[in-house]
Amino acid sequence: MGLFGRRRRRDADRSPVEPADPDDALPFLGSEDAQQVRSLVRRAFAERGIEVTVHPDHVVDDTGRQFGLWNVAASCHQDDRGRGAWPEVVDRHVGTVLASMDAPDPFATLAPDDARSRTYTRLYPQDAVPDLGTFPHREFAPGLVELLALDLPESVAVYDDARAAAQGGPAQLREWGVANLRREPVEHHERLDLRDGGHFHVLSGASVHTGSRALLMPSLATELTGEEPGRHGWLLSVPHRQQVVWHLVRDMTVLPSLQAMAGFAAAGHGDSPGPLSPHVYWWDGSGYQQLTSIDDEGTLTAVLGADFQAVLEDLAGDA
Repeated sequence: MGLFGRRRRRDADRSPVEPADPDDALPFLGSEDAQQVRSLVRRAFAERGIEVTVHPDHVVDDTGRQFGLWNVAASCHQDDRGRGAWPEVVDRHVGTVLASMDAPDPFATLAPDDARSRTYTRLYPQDAVPDLGTFPHREFAPGLVELLALDLPESVAVYDDARAAAQGGPAQLREWGVANLRREPVEHHERLDLRDGGHFHVLSGASVHTGSRALLMPSLATELTGEEPGRHGWLLSVPHRQQVVWHLVRDMTVLPSLQAMAGFAAAGHGDSPGPLSPHVYWWDGSGYQQLTSIDDEGTLTAVLGADFQAVLEDLAGDA
C-alpha cells in the first residue's frame, strides 16, 4: 500500500519541502549549507586546539575519536534564527561534546540517592549502541531498544552491566527510571486533526527524555487525553528524542491517521537531533508491529500484516 511518497515536512496537511540540492549525508540540508556546517565544525575544533579530518557525516581527531555531524547539522537546520546563528550553535555543540568526553567517569562516585533521582529508562535506535549485549536492555519495538541512562547536566551516560550491578541491578534501576519518566513535565501536547477525518496526538518538549515517554503508553495517552485504549490498541511513532506521537485505534479513521503519522514520523526523524525511528508501529496486545517501511529513495510504504488487516476488516464491519 503506497502512502504519501516522499515527505520531509512534519506538518500533517502541508506539501513537502526539500532542499533543491540535498546533501548526500545530511539530506535535510542543501549541499552548500551542509558544507558550511562541516566548515564550522572544523573551525570550532581548531579553536580548541584540535585538528580534525572532515568526512561527509562525521569528523575524526588525531587520536581516532569520531564525532557525528547529524545532530549538530539538525540543530542548525531547526534554529529559527537562520544561518547567522549557526556558528554559535556549532560552537556550543562542540564544546558540550568535548566537555562530556573529557569529564571524569560519572559512575565512579555515583551515590545511591543520586542514582535514584537521575536514572531514566530511555529509548535508543538498536544500531546506535555497539556491543549491545554488554548493556542491560529490552527490545521496545523493531529497531528500538530500551536502555538505562544516567542524566547528567549536559548529556546522558548509559549503564553497562557492571555499572548497573553496582547500583542494585537492572530491575531496581528500571523501577527508578520509569518513575523519573513519569515525573517529567508535560511541555507541549496537541491533537492534530486532519482534513480527511483522521487525527493523532503529539507530545513534544525540550527534554531529551520526552520521546522515551513512549515507554509509558497507554497510560500516557490516558493521562493527557482522558481516553482509554480500546481492544484494537494504538498507533505509535517516536521520530526523535523530543517527541512521541500516537493514535488510539477505534474506527476507520485509523487509515488516514496512519498515512499522516507516517509522513510526520519520517520527516521528524529525518531532520531532528537525536533521531530514533522513522516508522509507525501498532500495539497488537502483546508488542509492537512495524507498519511502515522507507526505501532508499525515501518512499513511504505501508506494511500491513495479517493481524492488522484483520483489525481493519473488523473496523469496516463496525462502520
